[in-house]
Amino acid sequence: MLTEASYILAGLVEQMPEEIYLDDPAPETGSARTARERRDAAERKRAERARRKAEGIPEPRLVDAAIATALSDLSRRGGLRARVREQRSFEGISYDLGGLLGQAMEELVERRGVAQPQAKAALMQRLGLTRQA
Repeated sequence: MLTEASYILAGLVEQMPEEIYLDDPAPETGSARTARERRDAAERKRAERARRKAEGIPEPRLVDAAIATALSDLSRRGGLRARVREQRSFEGISYDLGGLLGQAMEELVERRGVAQPQAKAALMQRLGLTRQA
């Protein structure tokens, strides 16, 4: 006995393709895509850090710390605190770029053990004084 549901089902079966490929990947969910993108980004960063280490280039945070230390030393030696207290502003305060580079180089080369050519290249790049690689 064929019912209306049987006719509908038979019609649907006839419309189905001969072969159904079950190996088609399921659509990626939002959370799966985010996880994949994070894994890919982490892998890129690992490769970048390994390349920098192999070339002897210091990590950006180490270069930033050297620049901050150099600014601190220059400020201390130049009496910045007294000048700001006297002026009641930071207006007109500037640093000699050569002095800053010298102090930062000293920090990286003598205190942190970075080779001089790599330290110079990293500082120049971080301060925007050269094109990035």
